[in-house]
Amino acid sequence: MRVLFAGPPFFGLLYPMVPLAQAFRAAGHDVLVGTCGRAVGHTVAAGLPAVDCAPGIDPDALYTAMEKGRQGKPPAPGEQRTAPKGKGFSFFSEEMADTMVDVARHWRPDLVVHTPNGVVGQLVAAALGIPSVVHAVGFGHTGRHVAMMNDALADGYARHGLDGPAPVAAWLDVTPPAMSVTAEPHRRYLRYVPYNGGGALPHWLFEDRKRPRIAVTLGTVRPVVDGVSPVEWVVDAARVTDAEFVLALGGADLSALGTLPDNVRPVEWTPLGALLAGSDATIHHGGAGTTLTALDAGLPQLVLGEGADRPANAAAVQRRGCGLVPEDPAALAGPDRPGRELVRRLLEDEALATAARETAEEMAVMPSPADAVPRLVELALSQGANR
Repeated sequence: MRVLFAGPPFFGLLYPMVPLAQAFRAAGHDVLVGTCGRAVGHTVAAGLPAVDCAPGIDPDALYTAMEKGRQGKPPAPGEQRTAPKGKGFSFFSEEMADTMVDVARHWRPDLVVHTPNGVVGQLVAAALGIPSVVHAVGFGHTGRHVAMMNDALADGYARHGLDGPAPVAAWLDVTPPAMSVTAEPHRRYLRYVPYNGGGALPHWLFEDRKRPRIAVTLGTVRPVVDGVSPVEWVVDAARVTDAEFVLALGGADLSALGTLPDNVRPVEWTPLGALLAGSDATIHHGGAGTTLTALDAGLPQLVLGEGADRPANAAAVQRRGCGLVPEDPAALAGPDRPGRELVRRLLEDEALATAARETAEEMAVMPSPADAVPRLVELALSQGANR
């Protein structure tokens, strides 16, 4: 069987699908990933064949310009001043649509898998008359969001003689059942298996810890848009906390943080799953992949939860009782230093740690990507027989 994975060109939206794509390949099926920008190279690095469906565009620069425009921030020297109208909202599905449909007509997949943001996959499935499967990426997306992004792709559907998308054949929910906030038709649970790319791991990750370790990250997008200012308060808290703080900020410029205390360790790109496996807690922005990787690791987390789907991810963590969410992240470095107290609670609140461990145990028994493959093959074959 042939499976096309349609991936938005951003780490946090593409990487969650990699374990399922690898599981299909391991089971002997053909896989192709359609994406664009730097995501093509990162897909290849994951050992998967990929095709650039929007050559010549830089989705990272365009999306960054759009985000800065929303926040009223001036562009950096040399940056594009404005993102073209419509770019980003459908996560470049419009830009990829024509090439991906053309590639699919020649390659002839039996099934398309896409994220809620990757609605170009739903367009391809409709154009070829094959089933599509939504691979969810977190707590923040529902069928309503998918419908909105399909609306943004209306011109693409019209160009291919389609009135709109066909209903999805299955919705793969990667959130722990006790935390799930969706009830989409044809929902199936799928264990979230962290994939964060490869990397050479430092020896200190495997040494006995003499004090607690807190991993700090802002993901791959927010440091580009906001710099490192959202974690300035963390450095302040580190000065009065007997713990090691690892700043995993993707090679961002840290000069704005000043001289770092001895218990703050900046690192270059490090696979997040491995870093969290060697940590005791985490502080992060609230991206879906980061949130789910922390849940899988069984770590208590402090989630900033600002922008995009991050508030939804933060709220889910807070409801489950396995993390803290500040009321006003901008005030964490205020005169009363509320960030220091939150870090103390993160390390000492046993209820947080217990809920985090329970959640990891729940995730561990969810159907794995390998378990899902034969079920999705059966779905594709049964719907194919009905076409």
